[in-house]
Amino acid sequence: MPDLELIRTREDRKLYALPGVGNLRVGGWLTRKVEASTGGESYIFDKRGFFGPYFTATDTATGTVVGELHPRAIRRGGTVAWRDGEWQLKPAAALRERYALNAPGTEREVATIEGRGWGSRPVKIATDDAAAIDPGLLLFVVYAVRILAEDANTGGGVGASTAAMG
Repeated sequence: MPDLELIRTREDRKLYALPGVGNLRVGGWLTRKVEASTGGESYIFDKRGFFGPYFTATDTATGTVVGELHPRAIRRGGTVAWRDGEWQLKPAAALRERYALNAPGTEREVATIEGRGWGSRPVKIATDDAAAIDPGLLLFVVYAVRILAEDANTGGGVGASTAAMG
């Protein structure tokens, strides 16, 4: 599977590009909202909720929510509702924030996404055909995995990993 990487642009430290797919523009320090753009569409991605976090994708042209991810609390991953389909995001590694994206109604893995913090290359994607995945969906999953990785690295996942290994 060829790799794609989300890369911070040199011109703008808040802009990240996923070549051939689209861009993510991060907000300030205190917000999790991100502006996403693909060829002709744009979205606002956001993490909401305090006790049970979930992610939303809102189409900026219509103001309607076109995507949601409700992560599972215990086994990681979750169901990604995107437009008219339900994709599965499943853990693909025990000790890393790596997830497999499965097509609706199948166990067919269309991409593997590995997240880290917001550094210069925060997410890697492996896929046989990125063009076969809706660009907005791919950016949404990249955003969510990156946030999940950040949360795991800042203490949310540290205790759980320590408890599981102890």
